[in-house]
Amino acid sequence: MKKEVAEMEKGLDLNRMFHPRSVALIGVSTDFTKISGRPLRFFLECGYRGQLYPVNPKYREIAGVPCYESLSAVPGEVDLAVITLPAPAVPRALDECAAKGVRAVAIISSGFAEVGGDGVRLQEELHRIATQHGIAVCGPNCSGFVYVPEKVTATFSVGLDEGFPREGPAAFVSQSGALSSYLLAEGRDRGLGFSYWITTGNECVLSFTDYLEYVLEDPKVGFVMGYLEDARNGDAFQACARRALVLDKPLILIKVGRSEIGARASVSHTGSLVGTEEVYQAVFSRHGVLRAENLDEIFDLAMLAQCSRRPRGKRVQILTNSGAAGIMMADAGSDLGLEFPDLSATTKEDLQKVMPPFASLSNPLDLTAEIVARPGLLRGAAERIAADPNVDNLAIYLGFVPGAHQRLAQDIVEVARSTEKLVLVTWFPLPPAEAREILAEAGLPLFPEPTRGMRALGKMARYVTTREQVLSRPPAPPARDSGRGQRAREMLDRVREEGRSQLSEAEAKELLRAWGIPVPRGGLARTVLEARSLADTLGGPVVMKVSSPDLPHKTEAGVIRLGVRNPKEAEQMFAELLERARTWNAAAQVQGVLVEEMIGGEVREVIVGARQDLRFGPVVTFGLGGIFVEAIRDFAVCPAPLMIEEAHDLIRRVRGWQILAGFRGRPAADLDVLARVLCEIGDLAWECRDQIAEIEINPLFVLASGGGVRAGDALAVLR
Repeated sequence: MKKEVAEMEKGLDLNRMFHPRSVALIGVSTDFTKISGRPLRFFLECGYRGQLYPVNPKYREIAGVPCYESLSAVPGEVDLAVITLPAPAVPRALDECAAKGVRAVAIISSGFAEVGGDGVRLQEELHRIATQHGIAVCGPNCSGFVYVPEKVTATFSVGLDEGFPREGPAAFVSQSGALSSYLLAEGRDRGLGFSYWITTGNECVLSFTDYLEYVLEDPKVGFVMGYLEDARNGDAFQACARRALVLDKPLILIKVGRSEIGARASVSHTGSLVGTEEVYQAVFSRHGVLRAENLDEIFDLAMLAQCSRRPRGKRVQILTNSGAAGIMMADAGSDLGLEFPDLSATTKEDLQKVMPPFASLSNPLDLTAEIVARPGLLRGAAERIAADPNVDNLAIYLGFVPGAHQRLAQDIVEVARSTEKLVLVTWFPLPPAEAREILAEAGLPLFPEPTRGMRALGKMARYVTTREQVLSRPPAPPARDSGRGQRAREMLDRVREEGRSQLSEAEAKELLRAWGIPVPRGGLARTVLEARSLADTLGGPVVMKVSSPDLPHKTEAGVIRLGVRNPKEAEQMFAELLERARTWNAAAQVQGVLVEEMIGGEVREVIVGARQDLRFGPVVTFGLGGIFVEAIRDFAVCPAPLMIEEAHDLIRRVRGWQILAGFRGRPAADLDVLARVLCEIGDLAWECRDQIAEIEINPLFVLASGGGVRAGDALAVLR
């Protein structure tokens, strides 16, 4: 079904949905308080200028508008149909839409897949009809949509009861109906202007990403807000997020569902570590998606996105009339990577001309209550600070300033006009409406609580940095035609033909070696004599471990021994390890015992792995390795394939990465080779994404700079 939908949707035309010249309302009621009556009420009250065709055999007219007994009786063409019939009657109505030539439909009715049973069958029938006739369907079980510029109100939303939303650059797409209605109403009070407001419902035909793709190309849209539960097509979602970044139209999402419900059991540590939440966050980070943690924050981020200026960097000067509020702001900003450097010596010298003698020229800079007693103090100080080369953004906090609210608001406007830098205002408690209006008319973002403004600024600054990095990267080089992909697929097919879904360590290392990832010297011993010979050839201490696809975690099974000193000891250990394997799992298929060189010297152990995510395909995981990796949970994730810059960033994202960078006299690890291995494991998972479910190297030994890496242990599981 997914393939069928994807092929069909390429030909869908959403222009008829959002720019209809005529609308039929099928199942309309004369009671404008009912769900079936409210869409017509809104079309009439909000000023839609197209042709309306109510359809209901019970009535001849509704509110002065002629009503038709059936859709076929409508005299003209119909671009959009809004269906509010009971669920069992909807498939027939959709068939009638197809016969009439209607190519866009909003199905507000509920009672489909969300209720199970017959509802699933009904929704499948809707999908069949829409697919056959190329109908763009919003819903079913949705609150409909609004296209603000043309007053298209295909909705029953309570968000319109208090008035029509103001027009503006925000597009809102949501997988929730009721919550979206409240957000629409709140947007009016927050000074937010909308172009689109869309609820997706059950997404029988059109998905969340289909709407994203459409609204992003509209010149009226400056940014997109959304409520997301699940991006059903991960590739399409990433393409939309990337497009939003290229167009500089920030994508601001509330993403719910952080729990591990539905996470599958995994053999590898990386599969156990990485759940749905980690993958979504990795995708958001890669593509600069601004994630809002709550409803207040989605509005805060929207206010900054609506602003004509973006943060110019991470350096912020806080100007306040409350020392405590300034500290709160600095703490909140620091958590999100903002920096608060000192002003230049020149600026400090200049500030002394206007500042009270007892004021401290620090960051945050407290202007004290003198800003009320001394008109011009705020403007004089702020203009000097905004001109400082050490300042990228200016954040102003004001509290209660009796009799000076409007004057100070106008001063802030003049400061903003004097600079190209972002000027952000937080005011607690909020000033009177007159002062707020002065700031709004100038397009200055105003936040009602000091830390909220800083969190929004921190996330927007991160968005700007991500966008600059992504757009500055050269296009990915063409894939190397080395034949390694074919060799890897042949190895995996051989395992599958043997009726197995898991590779032994020896097989997994053969796969890595074929892919160009270094493994320790050594080999697989199937007899005592082979074990002795390998130990003799390698010389010095060796590592011995049972190779079996049924014993992925050797430490727990007790089938690994480090520091085997000589060939004679290797003979004894060969028999002992095989006996331990039989004791742990009598049914285990044992291929032999690996005998490998011990990796010593300045070595760090890390974990590198990849698994196939249900939505986004292969994702790479990196963390500090060893047997405690799941307990420590110090890891980072990135979708595959990776570019080398992303691989280095992945390394730096783990909390303990300084252990690799070198400290207390220890040399740095070979980070360049480690980054290349991260890229390689991502390429392997991507190239063989139809065959490999998960693959892991744990530990990967990273030697000192110039020494490279060695895969200490490896496992791979087939899909």
